[in-house]
Amino acid sequence: MVAMNEQSMRPTDLALAFLVAAVVVAASAGATAVAGHAAGWSGAGWAALHLVLLGGVSLLVIGISQFFVTAFLATTPPSRRLVFSQISCWVAGSVAVVTGVSLEIDPLTVAGVALLLAALLLYARSLATLHSRSLQSAPWASRWYVACGIWLLGGIALGLMLALQMTWSHGSLLGAHLAFNLCGWLGGAIVGTLHTFAPSLTQTMLRFPRLQPVTFGFWSGGIGSMALGYAFGSGDLVIVGWSLLTLGAGLLAVNLLASALAAEQPLSLPARLVVWSQVFLPLGLGFGLVSSFDHPLAPLFGGDRTVLAVLLLVGWVGLTVIGSMLHLLSVVVRVRDLTRPVAAPNRFRDAFLAAVALAAVALLALAEVAEAGRLAELARGAMLLVAVTLTSLVVRSVVLALRMGPKKRPG
Repeated sequence: MVAMNEQSMRPTDLALAFLVAAVVVAASAGATAVAGHAAGWSGAGWAALHLVLLGGVSLLVIGISQFFVTAFLATTPPSRRLVFSQISCWVAGSVAVVTGVSLEIDPLTVAGVALLLAALLLYARSLATLHSRSLQSAPWASRWYVACGIWLLGGIALGLMLALQMTWSHGSLLGAHLAFNLCGWLGGAIVGTLHTFAPSLTQTMLRFPRLQPVTFGFWSGGIGSMALGYAFGSGDLVIVGWSLLTLGAGLLAVNLLASALAAEQPLSLPARLVVWSQVFLPLGLGFGLVSSFDHPLAPLFGGDRTVLAVLLLVGWVGLTVIGSMLHLLSVVVRVRDLTRPVAAPNRFRDAFLAAVALAAVALLALAEVAEAGRLAELARGAMLLVAVTLTSLVVRSVVLALRMGPKKRPG
């Protein structure tokens, strides 16, 4: 494990700490789902999903955003104490919230929310410190993450109201909560990070950098409109929100796919997963927009929500996150042992795995739309095989990085 002292903190140590914590939380979510199903607990799926998204994926957002801001500003990473505090507060808060809501223990839920807010304060302090230590002025280094933090505050507040069963007769608090947390916090962080991360994966430059502010404007406006529309029962605002998010997603996809097409070398497996999964974002949001014309709540609570979950949570978030983890772990392994020879890429395996993963998501979404049960089973089987394969690659990389220990200083 990484030694706990201030002097040895490196960017790769920062990334690895959050990656390991996220993997542990995700594994706990999987164990919760399996054990809960075996015990006949009806809330096991909800608990596992929230552990994955609120716990695991959010940890990646908090940690990897600081990793990228550190690199972007060419400064030193936050202290080990600050990193450890963020991880501890966030993991404890996530577990407390999930446990408190599942068992209807309101004081535990409130305590979990307090820990999450404490972690967000530490996160904000870390970002401010990184900017103060840098000689560069780069507002886009953290602009997306600041906005995401604000959206998450709204999502946490609404989530607490839902957990405490407070009365709200104006609209759907759950719809607004999902808009803030999924589209705002998780979605916004991924969209913002991809503007820098995806071009680095393909070893190119962002093809249309001037589109980033426009994308940010569409995305921010979409989150605000959607959350207000759901909270106050305005179908028009909900449709405006879905429309703006779809436009922002389209701009992102055009920007990243154009960058990938300019790559001179064949893409690695992580690059293929991250770049080509971007097609699912505008597809999913566009599907949500069409569904919202039938009823504003249809995309989130109607029969269309399964298709939306496949395209956005599995296809976009899932493949983007696992591809990002594979790449970052390969960087950590490489930096922690510079004498280790770089393995030659297996281009056939990379292309095959990525193609099967993308095809399985597309096939499952199509099967859900067409209500084709046998086709859906086939797609789920292919998706399970891909998920097991990719997860084993992630776990193997984590174990390898931990066994290496931190890179030693010369002399």
